[in-house]
Amino acid sequence: MIKKEDLKKLLYLDVETACITESLNNLREENPRLASLWSRRCKYYRSYPEYHDLSEDDIFLQKASLEPEFARVVCVSFGVFSDRESDYRMMSFYGNDEVEILTKTNKVLNNAHIKSWKLCGHNIKGFDIPCLGKRMLFNGIEPSPNIQVWDKKPWEIPFLDTSEIFSFGSWVQQKYLSLDLLSCSMDIESPKDDMDGSQVNSAYWEGRTKEISDYCEKDVKTVIKVLEKIAYR
Repeated sequence: MIKKEDLKKLLYLDVETACITESLNNLREENPRLASLWSRRCKYYRSYPEYHDLSEDDIFLQKASLEPEFARVVCVSFGVFSDRESDYRMMSFYGNDEVEILTKTNKVLNNAHIKSWKLCGHNIKGFDIPCLGKRMLFNGIEPSPNIQVWDKKPWEIPFLDTSEIFSFGSWVQQKYLSLDLLSCSMDIESPKDDMDGSQVNSAYWEGRTKEISDYCEKDVKTVIKVLEKIAYR
């Protein structure tokens, strides 16, 4: 598996997003073309029974924050091990200025690339990394080389994804293993005690960005604790 000494050569991260506008009506006013494309996207969601009877506006509030084209990055948290044994330092960028968040995030990613550190998190291959890369490009920022992986072989990709580790090759297991379930299975305290992912969008538009940062950092710390528990000397 993973050696304990390797844990100090990882940059742990988590990303939180909100809908790109406070409501679909706002999007219709600010970007009618994008709003019309959301209407097309809703046809996909309505293929699932739980969304069949929901309005486009309601589906937007529930799902837009999970799609980079209709979302904004509102917080990125990083964790690294400090010089002290079993201790780590946290850093978060959050607020209303997405460009500033992404620019500062990119500097941290570039630093990790220079050090040849891998990026680590839960489901970062499926969400966090693609979301950061897309939002950077949409905002005119060249993504750090360590997240530009379209021309790399699988073993060259510098990511360590805990959802992939615990899938043991099963795509189905990887899809349904939440960080909350993983931490519970390993007897680690839940990172979702004060907030969970479904509450981030409303918290952001209510101005509670510091709470989002606290929640995001808890996710990063939980990933570190999971790896500490399975790593061997």
